[in-house]
Amino acid sequence: MKVTFSLHLVSLIVAGLIAVCILCPAPVTASMTVVGSKYMGDISPGTTDTHIMTISSKPGDAPMDLSIAVMGFGETPGQNYISLPPADDTSPYSARNFITLDAQSFHLNPGESKTVKATIAIPKNVGDGGRYAMIQLKTGATGSGSTGYVTAISVPVMITIAKSAITQKGTITDVNVGDIVAGQPFHIVTALQNSGNHDYYSTKNTVTITDSAGNVIGTAGTEPSSSTIIPTYTVNFDVPFDKPLSLGTYTIKSQVSLGDGTVLDTKTIPFEMKTKYIAPPSQENITVTPQKSAVLASSDGRISVNFPSGAVLSDVAVTLKPLSLNQLPALPEGAKAGGTSFRIEGLSGLLSKDATISVKYSDADLSAAGGDASKLVLARYDTPDNKWSLLPTNVNKDTTTLSATTNRFGSWAVMASTGGVPAAAGSQKTGGFLPLNITTVIVSLGVMVVIIGVRVKKN
Repeated sequence: MKVTFSLHLVSLIVAGLIAVCILCPAPVTASMTVVGSKYMGDISPGTTDTHIMTISSKPGDAPMDLSIAVMGFGETPGQNYISLPPADDTSPYSARNFITLDAQSFHLNPGESKTVKATIAIPKNVGDGGRYAMIQLKTGATGSGSTGYVTAISVPVMITIAKSAITQKGTITDVNVGDIVAGQPFHIVTALQNSGNHDYYSTKNTVTITDSAGNVIGTAGTEPSSSTIIPTYTVNFDVPFDKPLSLGTYTIKSQVSLGDGTVLDTKTIPFEMKTKYIAPPSQENITVTPQKSAVLASSDGRISVNFPSGAVLSDVAVTLKPLSLNQLPALPEGAKAGGTSFRIEGLSGLLSKDATISVKYSDADLSAAGGDASKLVLARYDTPDNKWSLLPTNVNKDTTTLSATTNRFGSWAVMASTGGVPAAAGSQKTGGFLPLNITTVIVSLGVMVVIIGVRVKKN
């Protein structure tokens, strides 16, 4: 076999490749690491302290021009720190004016490190408690064309005025119950303001619901917070509640405490349940064996999975777990989720014989279908394929039950389908051009050289 190249064709392709490389350069990103990314210390009135920050880049990074500024220290209701511009830094506990930097900007070459020193000078008449600021390091825009990248790092500065009176107080300003959907946990949100003069960590929220007779229906709470709450700011604690509730009047007691058990504040509100609340399925476990049939069912009987004899080839532990709607992958086009969702885990492959899954649909499921139960389907998310499968579903309106057969498990939801089985969630139609990846372009053009530019002649 003799292989010859069409020199003219190869030249054209190489020229095209060079043009693509010029027009579509690989993106260049800038990143930095900071040693000394937080300051916490006690400083006496009338004295100073220093904080050294070492900023470094990797050898393969782009050159960077950095600016450095002292900003205010803010906090969002979601307990995230933010840098505040001077105009917004109005807290009486601000340390922004106490801090000076030995540099406001510098250039950082690839693989280079530089240091910045912050000097913290505390006035003699500063007062009690804590003082707070952020040192923000920000790169200029890097990249090319219409795409630019800005990297910013904020260094928290958290000062305790030494030998001052520290007051750790909190005030619950609001307790609110979110939307209630049958089959989904509902959320009780408590807003707490730090009304003291110093920050505190490991804060946790405990919520208790009692009925009109004083009986405790259930208690739930958050894990200790990993973020500090700084003075004057208000943050939210979100507690999901998943115990069934009948119609009637209840009392919600919300309590926020420190990690050592010190109670910051307690607030009690009345709460009326106007419709019966159906809780999410509790976690249930069974072992399915090859020799006999088995049933995995939720404690309330709303969800059941019937395994026939011979469905598995060896013993398999199978688990039914609750799954919130906000944990579902993106829904397929033309489908709307109801209120029922869950996971079935334990089976890594396919069943030898199909199992039958049955679900009693809720009012929320029926509402998603506009009251037409015939539009409801059982949907399964297939992780290996990254798509939803809307299964052929039998709808029994007399027993309000949906049923389907399946040979695999994963995430499940009751959905309302409009007009047949929608397209898979992973398939999308988009206009315009996709972003070019330079590696893909080079490989593709290389394949073109082999396929188009090579002529094979048999001797």
